Amino acid sequence: MCLMCGAIALGAAAPALAEDHTPTPYSPDEFAGWMKDLWRADAIFVGSFPFTIFLTLEVYDTYRFVNSGFKTAYAPWPLGSGTAVTYTTDETLWLAVSALSLSLVIAGIDFLLGRINEQPAHD
Repeated sequence: MCLMCGAIALGAAAPALAEDHTPTPYSPDEFAGWMKDLWRADAIFVGSFPFTIFLTLEVYDTYRFVNSGFKTAYAPWPLGSGTAVTYTTDETLWLAVSALSLSLVIAGIDFLLGRINEQPAHD
């Protein structure tokens, strides 16, 4: 028990005994351009996914609701009673792939717009 307490105390004291080190900021040329583009595309892809999954579910739920003859069991989220018909495995897979594809398209459009904006203006 004393050995374990000593190890914990030593582990907690180690950062206090370490030298003070202030990290230097990244230089503008430290990362390649493609790495910055990839980071931005990743951020846009991940950031847009909650919106694309919501949009995909709402559009599909509305389609199912209209296609079923406006049965309340198929009503989309704000109109549903909470006892909606669940998705099949194929529907779930299709919805996930659709949302991921839409997020990928949004990231691609952002990339293309970024390339267009980087081009020098023609006078």
